[in-house]
Amino acid sequence: MAKQQSTDMMNLAQEMMTIQRDYMLSTLQAMSPGKSDSAGLNGMLEQEIETTRDAVEKTLSLEEKAIDELRKGTREIPGVNGVVDMMSEVSRGALQMRGQLWRTWFDQMRSAQQTAPTSASKS
Repeated sequence: MAKQQSTDMMNLAQEMMTIQRDYMLSTLQAMSPGKSDSAGLNGMLEQEIETTRDAVEKTLSLEEKAIDELRKGTREIPGVNGVVDMMSEVSRGALQMRGQLWRTWFDQMRSAQQTAPTSASKS
């Protein structure tokens, strides 16, 4: 079981690195010459917000998987079940709170972007 958990945790770590790599590459692509000019600042900002939203959602989901994996891996250790269950629930609650804070931030950014004047309306 320990070997399986180690493999599962390594897979989760690899997924996390993939999320971060994809996020960075997408950000660099959005800012590359020609891309930012054709989309304009608003388009670049919108793409960056969506890229960030995607990375955040994937990361939060992955963190929840990690909590589950850690919880499974400690079930067989005598005397820690109650503590692990309690800490898992605390971690899950904190994760849900962070998710809600991020969703609120993204909603506010979308709202601000929708009410901001576009470069076409300035002319």
